[in-house]
This record gives sequence, C-alpha cells and structure tokens, in this order.
Amino acid sequence: MTFSDVNNSVADDKVHVRPARSEDVDAIIALARRGFGPDLSAEKWRCLFEYPKAGSQPNLGFVLEYKDQLVGFLGAIYSERQVEQRMERFCNFSGWYVDPQFRDSSLRLLITALAQRGYTFTNLTPAEHTFPILKKLNFSPLESHKLLCARWLYRTLVAKKMEVPPRSFPWYHARGIFEMLLEIPIVKGLELMQRLGMGRVSGRGSILLAGIELVRPKLSEIDQQLLDDHRQCGHFLIEEPQSYSYIITLRRKMRFGRRSLTDFVVSDILHFSNCEVVLRHWEPLCQMICAHDRSLAVMADERWFHQQCPEGLRIPYQTYFLSRSGVKAFQIDGLYTELRLLGHVFTPTLPRRA
Repeated sequence: MTFSDVNNSVADDKVHVRPARSEDVDAIIALARRGFGPDLSAEKWRCLFEYPKAGSQPNLGFVLEYKDQLVGFLGAIYSERQVEQRMERFCNFSGWYVDPQFRDSSLRLLITALAQRGYTFTNLTPAEHTFPILKKLNFSPLESHKLLCARWLYRTLVAKKMEVPPRSFPWYHARGIFEMLLEIPIVKGLELMQRLGMGRVSGRGSILLAGIELVRPKLSEIDQQLLDDHRQCGHFLIEEPQSYSYIITLRRKMRFGRRSLTDFVVSDILHFSNCEVVLRHWEPLCQMICAHDRSLAVMADERWFHQQCPEGLRIPYQTYFLSRSGVKAFQIDGLYTELRLLGHVFTPTLPRRA
C-alpha cells in the first residue's frame, strides 16, 4: 500500500482492528491466498499459526474486520532472546494484506501492533511499496545487502541475472535467451561437482560439525533451545579449544522473475553466535554448509560481519526494524520469523531500468 491508496479507498465506521485468534486461521489463510496468490499452499500458510509455541504467544497478529468478515491481516511472531546478558522481546511482522476497498484502514493494523510495549519489531520480507510507510513510522534499515559466497562461476551467473540490460531490440531478447540457455547446464554442472555431505571436519585445532545429532550435545542450554525450535533448519558448529560458533541455516530458492528457467538454491544463514570464529573458518564452513544442505551458495546479512565481510557478491535487499530498548541491528537475526515458517523464496531487489 502507498499513501496515495488512502484517498482511493472507502472508509467505514464499522471497520475495526482486533487481535487474531486461533478460530480466525482458516479465514486468514483464505484472505492471504486471495491477496498474495496461490504460490504458497494453505498448508504452508498454516505453519504461520501452528508452530510449537504459537499457543503461548500474545496473539497471532491482528485482523481488520468488517461486518464479521475479515478484510485485512498483519501476522506477528513473538519471541524472547538473550541480548548482552538481558532478555529482549521481539515481534516479527509478516503477511500484511488488506482488501483494496478497505486500504484506508491498513495503517490501523500496523499502528495497533506497534502500540504493544516492550518489543523490538522487525520486518524481514517487506514489499517495496511499504518502505515509505515503515520509514514514516520511524523504522530504521536493518539491512541493505546480503552477501553471496559461492564459486566464481556461480557468483558471475547470479550477477548477470540481477542486471537490467538496455531494452534495445533484438539484443535485449537475444541476451535474455542466451542467459537462460546457459544457466541450466551451469547450475546442474555445479551441482554435480558438489561433494557429498560432510558431517565432521577437523583442522588447525578446530572441529567443524554438521547435523543435529553431532551439534546438539556440544551446545549450551540456550543454544540447544534454539536448535529444538528450528529443527527443520541446517545446524553447524565450529568448535575451537576455548570457544565455539553455532550456525543455523535455511535452504531457500532464489529467483529473478521471468529471467530464470531454473531455481538457484542457496543456504541462507539465519544465525551465528561468534563472528570472529566464523571468519577464521569461513571457507571450509561454506563448503560444509553447501555439501550438507545440498545448495550451491551461502548467503548472509552483511551487518553481522562488522565490516569484515568475506569475499562475495553483494545483493541488494532491504529489511527494517524498530527498537525502543536500544537493540542494535547486528544483534537481530532471522530466527523465530516467517523465513523459517513459510520458507520464503528469496527475490533480490533488482535495479530499475533507466
């Protein structure tokens, strides 16, 4: 929604906002599929409301209601995380949609959600047209780029897919067809080159582990809880004599609209616990992650590396957050969000054609 939509909508005093309840789930799913399309199945949308801790959350988000009909929804996923020896509460927004004729009331959903005190709010999958709204409500940029680490050929192919070529005929169509014909043999060839999954690698006095069975016994109680809450993800550990770093990944598809014939599968890092340890072992860690997850690249938010980013391709991607308690951007990760529950396809923010 943009601010201009407000003037084109119909106001009604009978439209009101209330917390979403479990009995609303079927109606919310129908609304979401109507608004976002059929790409996500009803079963996948249901994951947003029926994850293990959903019953203990303050609500399932907020709905906009008109004459006993749901006409809008804003999802919310809540969590408590330890930040610098203190517990912080987080609220992650997802699935913001309002039927067109009621979009004058869209902001009421977000404002009602933001009225909840004591939370740091995040939006990790915002639609581009919502950026001005989030900024107007004092959200700050959480991230502007992701870092893609992969073989040179793969990075080059992704970089070409993100370019917007000049619209000159017939060169414009010829280039697009040539790229799509090349991508399938390149991607499939790289998949064949990928080594079989590795469970344990040793070197330089350190051990790299992959998989729940090997990783969980080595973790602290807090990290074990993170693992138990994200068992569908990839789990990795770098164990050094005096410290360790625990890494959680999510296998995602990366798409470029109509400019791709095949899926680019990447491992998106949702969390790691010790940046210095990760950087010391970055290359073997990426190799292990790709082999274990059966992906061709590792992707991570740039902000986590504290300006010590490894070599990789910078991919534009904007996310936002709002904290009233002083939580910093680098202290926020992708756990307990819609990324895990919905398995969002990653779509880079492509440059606009001049």
